[in-house]
Amino acid sequence: MRRSFILLSLCFIAVSACAQDNGRMQKIAQQMAERFTKADINGDGMLTREEAKAMPRVSSHFDEIDANHDGQVSLDEIRAYAVATRQSKSS
Repeated sequence: MRRSFILLSLCFIAVSACAQDNGRMQKIAQQMAERFTKADINGDGMLTREEAKAMPRVSSHFDEIDANHDGQVSLDEIRAYAVATRQSKSS
């Protein structure tokens, strides 16, 4: 009985930690989208190298983020780069 209670408690802690992490990730994604929108001066949904200067991390990794090598980065490319970077750090 006590072992079951401990196991259940550990599961609850793990689920709670995942939920908090998910909420934190959603907040980060929202903040990134807001910064992207502010940096996108001409409102075309893409950042040129010049516009990317408003987002220093994007600017410093511009060529890595620009997956299709069109000289611009989209919010989707930034998200994909962030996910790939996070996954490579956790491996």
